[in-house]
Amino acid sequence: MVIKCPKCGRTAPDDSIYCPYCAYGLRPLAITIRVSAGGILALVAAVASLIFFTLSIRALLEIYSWYPQIVAQSWFIYDQMLTIFAFFGLFTALPAAVLALSRKSYRWTMILMTLCTLSGGGAWITSMIIPDSKLLNSVLYYFLPVFLTPLVGTVLISPRKAEFKQYTKRHQKNERDKEKNESKTQQPAS
Repeated sequence: MVIKCPKCGRTAPDDSIYCPYCAYGLRPLAITIRVSAGGILALVAAVASLIFFTLSIRALLEIYSWYPQIVAQSWFIYDQMLTIFAFFGLFTALPAAVLALSRKSYRWTMILMTLCTLSGGGAWITSMIIPDSKLLNSVLYYFLPVFLTPLVGTVLISPRKAEFKQYTKRHQKNERDKEKNESKTQQPAS
């Protein structure tokens, strides 16, 4: 069975969510929730990265007052690595969340979500190689918030490129219409 696209009039397979020719949403509500959930997960990863970045900076500033100098020197490199991964996670997750929730650029959303996931993976691996680390703490504090959330968000968004195309085409059409209306109002009357 086939569905007729109300926008372009062409036929699309029955299981199509979007028209393969013009990217018009044939069943947009079923798919929009997944991209929004991916954007919200990126936002969660950004908040987690902000928290870890703040805590990592504090640890770097106060590590010598917490531990003897020899212990503090061995831990300093791990805190530096966690700070870098947390900052990079924040720097990539926040714009990825904004782009995903606004459906502005599929390519940049996917690049930023992937980089955020890699950053979270780096933080998680670093938390596992810290001396005296515990697997449960590593999973609860690093794996779940800064690695798994952007990974799941990336997986939810990745097959939804058509939703971004639909926004882009609609946005371009609105911009053209807006420019036409402005040019009509700016022309002097003869």
